[in-house]
Amino acid sequence: MSLLRNATFWLTLALPMPLAAAPADLETQVRALLAQPDLAGTHWGLQVEDKNGQPIISIAPDERFQPASNTKIFVTAAAFEALSRGALPNPGTQVRLEPGAKGLQNVVLVGKGDASLSDRANCQRDCLSQLADAVAASGVKRVGDVIGDDSFMPDERWVRSGRLRPGSRTIMSALTINDNELAITVTPGAAPGAPASAALADPFPELRLIDEVTTAAADTAAEIHAEIEPGQRSIRLLGSLPLGGKPQVLRFDVDDPADYAAIRFAALLRARGIAVSGAIRPRHAAITAQALLGTAPAAPETPALASLTPPDPVEDLTLTAKRSQNLHAHLWLKKLALSQGLAPSTPTGLAVLNAQLDKVGLPRWSHDFYDGSGLSPDNRITPRAMVRYLHWIDGQSWGQQWRAILPIAGVDGTLVGRMKNTPLAGNLRAKTGTLLAGNALAGYVTAASGRELVFAIYANDRPGDAPSVLPVMDKIMQVIAAGN
Repeated sequence: MSLLRNATFWLTLALPMPLAAAPADLETQVRALLAQPDLAGTHWGLQVEDKNGQPIISIAPDERFQPASNTKIFVTAAAFEALSRGALPNPGTQVRLEPGAKGLQNVVLVGKGDASLSDRANCQRDCLSQLADAVAASGVKRVGDVIGDDSFMPDERWVRSGRLRPGSRTIMSALTINDNELAITVTPGAAPGAPASAALADPFPELRLIDEVTTAAADTAAEIHAEIEPGQRSIRLLGSLPLGGKPQVLRFDVDDPADYAAIRFAALLRARGIAVSGAIRPRHAAITAQALLGTAPAAPETPALASLTPPDPVEDLTLTAKRSQNLHAHLWLKKLALSQGLAPSTPTGLAVLNAQLDKVGLPRWSHDFYDGSGLSPDNRITPRAMVRYLHWIDGQSWGQQWRAILPIAGVDGTLVGRMKNTPLAGNLRAKTGTLLAGNALAGYVTAASGRELVFAIYANDRPGDAPSVLPVMDKIMQVIAAGN
């Protein structure tokens, strides 16, 4: 939608220049939307302020809510602040040769937190194949072990919470490949009772796929379950697909990304005529007090054979915010610790983040964070604290650049399908959030008067049989923007 079209809409709405809705009237309209019977039981929080910090509407502004992916607001902004000081390293993946058994050299793939490494067929940069080419160019014809080394960061692969639903545990590692996912296509058989066929998008001899999916009657629903045992390099599929149904593409988190990267790297070496005579294995850093809370790892004495250059940090932070990419966000949290010379772990990253929030002036009780992505259901924020932080961002030298990474209503990112054909399309920039029974939206919006508002809205504890709250959230923001 063009700026002219937006301006015309607001002008039409404003004629013959009525006064903006009084705060009491505005709150009455909003509370009426929140009181819809089918949303009973949902816990709402809302804080809207003008650019000067003057409250426009407040509903439970100091109660604590699950921010979900609103957590990425804090992590990405903290990263921008560190980048503005030149204090945030962004090292790339390396390949090294080290002495191995029987006089052979081991090939070590060393990850340092770059989440963009890929060996997909369409890879254009930050490609694993470049490191395989470097090994081949060194003249090596036979190697011992192929090691996936993610020891730059302690082995904290999972967001730690007992309340995460299966399938939502983004697996984190300093050595990441293809977003730490693998795809399996399952196709129904030719008759009821016949076995279905399952195939990895990229088959490897080291990965075992146990296919126990059958074909059911045509009018049944697809139902497939997966059993993945940690460290076993196998995936067992169970369930059924309806006769004549479309093939199902299933995506799974890789249990051990460093091991998976080593497997994929070994395949690339073999394709270049390099024999692999040893084991393919991961190398992890144990979770110790030193690894979690100590200083940043020292650089190895021997230089790398080759190194990759990760994408520009702002480019990757844009992807993180626009797509709400959990893996990238959590790795940025860990790399925040590097800006203070600390080990890149979750505890040190959170310590750096909390220290920044203290400087901003957010009350300590107003927030709790346990990860960088928002996957942890134990994270908490108050609407007032969220808005205060957004005001602070706006006053920083990098504030406008940070704003550019936010999804735009009706235009891109996680807001591309929301608020289309409304005055908010193109006028609202905000970070979304979705987690189990919770939703969030926080950012900036241009009101009918042309003035800018800063807002945060949360809906938690939505009953399981209640409809989505997203249409109500969007309508509330339309009402508030139109009334100002």
